[in-house]
Amino acid sequence: MKRALWTIIGLISISTNLALAESEQKFSTLGTYFGIAQGWMEIEENNLNNDFQLYTFDLIGGATFHPNMGIEARLGFGGTDTSGSKSYSLDHYFSFYFKPQYTLGRLNTYALVGPSFVSSETSQLYCGRTCVQSKDKYTEFSLSYGAGAIYYFDWIMVGLEYVKVLDKDRVDIDRGGLLLGFVF
Repeated sequence: MKRALWTIIGLISISTNLALAESEQKFSTLGTYFGIAQGWMEIEENNLNNDFQLYTFDLIGGATFHPNMGIEARLGFGGTDTSGSKSYSLDHYFSFYFKPQYTLGRLNTYALVGPSFVSSETSQLYCGRTCVQSKDKYTEFSLSYGAGAIYYFDWIMVGLEYVKVLDKDRVDIDRGGLLLGFVF
């Protein structure tokens, strides 16, 4: 008798959970969002074998207009790093992305593809009898691409991503980062 009673209670609780789960509104990532990202950038000057590492800060804004597609724009700021007598300074960069994505529950995986414009400066100190500093400013354009994952907590999103910001013969810029955003 106890066994039958526990079986009935178990079946009722399972069916109640299933009924409540079906009546819940499905989570949607559609809408606009704004966020910030803190990243770690690795810059490699290909022809000079120089590597630089620096932190970046990004402002992110975007819209998801279809469950599997969105757009995103970023404005990023960097710092300066020195390797030997050469230094690299990332002034800012701007990227515009198409964002194909797939959502599984509250987890959203995505790819980023679009153009990036990077403004940077390199300087090198040459010393002989006297020291002379050489500075070069660059504004470069490249196809940018990357991938990431975001988890949604209702109106807040938290994510992790990797992006190839600049892919040129002279310099490659890779960025990994954490992001925090708000969905409207």
